[in-house]
Amino acid sequence: MRVLRLASAGAAAAVLAAGLTACGSGGHGGGGTADVKAVGDAIAGKAADLDPRAALAASAAVMQRAGNGSLTLTTDGDTLTGAGEWRQRTVVDLAGATRTSTKARVLGDEVYLGGGSETTAALGGRHWARIGPKDPVVGSMSVIFLTMAQLTNPVLQLGAAAQGGKVTKIGTETVAGAPATHYRAVEDVAGLADSLTALGGDQRAAVKQTLDSGGSTLTVDFWINAGQQLVQLREYGDKAGEASAVTVAYTGLGAAPKIEAPAPADVGTGADFAGLFHS
Repeated sequence: MRVLRLASAGAAAAVLAAGLTACGSGGHGGGGTADVKAVGDAIAGKAADLDPRAALAASAAVMQRAGNGSLTLTTDGDTLTGAGEWRQRTVVDLAGATRTSTKARVLGDEVYLGGGSETTAALGGRHWARIGPKDPVVGSMSVIFLTMAQLTNPVLQLGAAAQGGKVTKIGTETVAGAPATHYRAVEDVAGLADSLTALGGDQRAAVKQTLDSGGSTLTVDFWINAGQQLVQLREYGDKAGEASAVTVAYTGLGAAPKIEAPAPADVGTGADFAGLFHS
């Protein structure tokens, strides 16, 4: 099934989220494209003079001010598209764009999964299941999507790289038809999971276990435009290597819709969802 395949393929991607640790997490609402432009304009004139760490920190400030945006996450031939928020906590709403339908909605440490007609039938007509790391059969999926959600948080990513590891400026390249400055950070992942304080105890422990198994270094590439907006990042861990890289593209900063938890009446349990894998 698509969800199971994505969970398996995403395991390596989940390891890469060790970089999402310093700088707080984000969440709901606020900001807007005007705010993004104002901050970007204030920084852009000095962008060429910033050292790589300062450039990443400046971009973190711009992305924090934006607060949200549209996301496209690509890994192992799979693509998820949707929206994210990152002002107070990490919130994402993603849907699969390839193969069978898959939906994932993560709000802080709450994980909801959905899908097509087969999933809805298994959930008794509901469209979502709330799952956690301790759920039998599907607990690992909860950890993978929770970590993937952290992976999309640009403020966490930029902040972690600005505060630790080796950061270099690669040069100017074209991303989505516009010039962007390419930076690369190589970070030591040891201990970074301890900074995921926005997660609950069970979720944090499960993510930490995944991160600890992923290797000793994390390579993160950032593409930042003239307004210091992050337009794309790409990352991979030393065990899985570049072939397992995760790419996240950011558009529509400050203009994403508010992401809400599914209505309680439309939510099943992890046990309901696990029934999909018993046949």
